[in-house]
Amino acid sequence: MSEDREWAASLEADAAEYPEERGEILLEAVSAWRRGGRPDRAYELIEQLVADGGPDGCFARAQRIDYLYADGRDEDAATELAALARDPALGDGPCQMVAELFAEREELEQAAAWYDRSVARLDDAAIEALRGAGAAFSYASIVVRGRRDVREALGLPPDRMDELVPETPTFPWAQGPQTHEDVLERLESGRSAPVRVAVFQRAERAEAQRRWPDEYLGTDEEYFAATELGWRDLRDAGAAGITVVPMTVNGLVDFADQIGGSPTDSAVKNRYSTKIAGSAGFSWPPPRNAACWCGSDRKYKKCCGRPGLSGAT
Repeated sequence: MSEDREWAASLEADAAEYPEERGEILLEAVSAWRRGGRPDRAYELIEQLVADGGPDGCFARAQRIDYLYADGRDEDAATELAALARDPALGDGPCQMVAELFAEREELEQAAAWYDRSVARLDDAAIEALRGAGAAFSYASIVVRGRRDVREALGLPPDRMDELVPETPTFPWAQGPQTHEDVLERLESGRSAPVRVAVFQRAERAEAQRRWPDEYLGTDEEYFAATELGWRDLRDAGAAGITVVPMTVNGLVDFADQIGGSPTDSAVKNRYSTKIAGSAGFSWPPPRNAACWCGSDRKYKKCCGRPGLSGAT
C-alpha cells in the first residue's frame, strides 16, 4: 500500500513536469491512490480532471462512475453516468470503460448500449485496422470483441460489426507458464501470488518476425501495448508481483530441436517459456526513469509506461 502511495505521489510530480501529458498521468495517479487506500485523494484528482473538461475529463468521469458503484453510491453513479452521456467530448475509450463496468456487473443491456456508443465513435482508421493482418492486436478489436460477447449473452443475432471481430490472439502474456486468464481466475479467488512471464523483447521479436513473418503479426507498438495492458490488468487484480523473463529466438530454436518440434508450434513455445520461467528476470513495472522492459532503450515513462497507452487510462 505504501508503494502505491509513493507511486501516486511520483505520478503527480510527473504531471507537473510534463503538462502536455498531465491528464493521462493524473488518471494513472487516481488508480494508484485508490489502491494505496486514499480514495479521498483519488476523488480530488478526478474532480480536477472533470473540471478541466475534454477527453481526459471524460475518462475521469468514467473512472468516477466505477468508484461510485464500488463504494455503493449507485444514485450518484447514475447521475454521473447521465452527465458523461451528454458530454460533447465523449470518445470511444470512456464508453468502453463504462461498457466493461456494466458487463462485470452483469447489467448486459446497459453494457450493450455503451458498447454501441463506443463502436459508433471508432474512427475510420480503427475500423480499417480490423480488416488488416494485425487486427487481433488492434485497440478496436478489444471493443468489438467485448460488444459481440455481450450481444451473444443477450441472444442478439450477429450484425455487421460482429462480423469484423478478429480471431482471438495469442497474447504475449499468455505464452508464459500460466495464461493471463488463469492468473486472473486465481487472483479473483483470493489466491494472490507472484507472476513470472516470458516475452520477446524488441530485438528478439524483430528476429522472430524476420524468420517467421506469418507467425508474428502486428506492429511492435500493438504487441507491446497489449503486453503492458495485460500486466496492468494483473496488477489491478492483485498480483503480488510480476517478473519479466526475456526469451530469445535462438533459445527457442535450440529447445525445439532438442524435443523434435517446430519453433512456430504454440505448444513448443509454451513449453520453452515454461522451461526458462525460473531464469533470472526483472520486476515490472520498472522505475519511470529506468529503461523500458520492452528493450526499446527509451525510458519506461516515455515508452510502455505511458499512462494513456492504447486508450487504457
